[in-house]
Amino acid sequence: MIRAMRSLRARLTFAGALAIYLPVLLVFVITSVTESEITELDPNGESYAVTDSSMAPSGWAVLTVVALGPVAVALAWWWSGRAVRPLERIRSAAEHIEASDLSLRIGLASGPSETVALAASFDAMLDRLEHAAGVQRRLIEETSHELRTPLSVLITNAEVLLQHPSPDLDLYREGLERTRSSAGRLRETISELLTDARGRARRIDRRPVDLVALARAVLGDFAAPAAAGSVELAGPGGGPVECAADEATVRRAIANLVDNAVKHAPEGSAVEVGVERSREAVAVTVTDHGPGIPEVERERVFERFWHGEDAPGTGLGLPIARQIAQAHGGDLTVEVPGPAGDGCRFRLSLPAPRLDES
Repeated sequence: MIRAMRSLRARLTFAGALAIYLPVLLVFVITSVTESEITELDPNGESYAVTDSSMAPSGWAVLTVVALGPVAVALAWWWSGRAVRPLERIRSAAEHIEASDLSLRIGLASGPSETVALAASFDAMLDRLEHAAGVQRRLIEETSHELRTPLSVLITNAEVLLQHPSPDLDLYREGLERTRSSAGRLRETISELLTDARGRARRIDRRPVDLVALARAVLGDFAAPAAAGSVELAGPGGGPVECAADEATVRRAIANLVDNAVKHAPEGSAVEVGVERSREAVAVTVTDHGPGIPEVERERVFERFWHGEDAPGTGLGLPIARQIAQAHGGDLTVEVPGPAGDGCRFRLSLPAPRLDES
């Protein structure tokens, strides 16, 4: 009995049956009570009237009350079934959803407003889960494809060296160089993927950040790689420019842009980093004077694992930087700073702080 009463439908049935049957019992009792007046004599011989109340229900009344008991229970059971039907529909949908197929939806259009709202929230949650699962599936597919190439090079290179009839030192050196290049690409890809995963799991912690100081710090990190490629780094001038942002992730985004610019900048050229502020946004710009990006490919640079022919990198730096900007409510765009073929400029825009915050 106690286990049965844990069910919401059983509780609603019990409450509904009482609500239906108690008025019937009340009417039965009221109509069954009869009053009669009799005259009695006191010890002095004087008469007085006495009212006598008693229950004298008719057989039909008793039969009706007894018959209405099961009817009340049946009506309450039917009503409680309709009340919990939307919840049963939600439960059934949850049971049939599989991790590989999140396309099922409840789609509840009628019923109590609270239940309809619950079903709508459940469907919205499924939409988010399906989107997240789709992103995860595409990421796994793209990652497996991207990692397969350097792994294939490593295996093929080892097989060539092992099967060569008379390998010499030069052949081993050449094979080791190919192995180092493929292993470096593999390490870089895994590092970018781990950074991307940590960034997705990280909660945006907005605090006042000086973008000028942050950009100068990033340029300091790339001083050695830029010098090795005979590339000059030019930092932003002027005073501080603050905005509310997550310093760690924004620094990662700027570093990705500077790294990309240094890799594509020709020897003897410069990479310029600037910080701009308007009423609507603050922006960090990174400009290089490399070969540039054709107009038809400018949006493709933000696709995961895409990079131009013979271009260095993993194809993850720019997509991660745009993801960070969009997580802050901004964006990352690319533009041509001068004549076609004279490099490109990436603009990392973040929402400007309100006047009462500055």
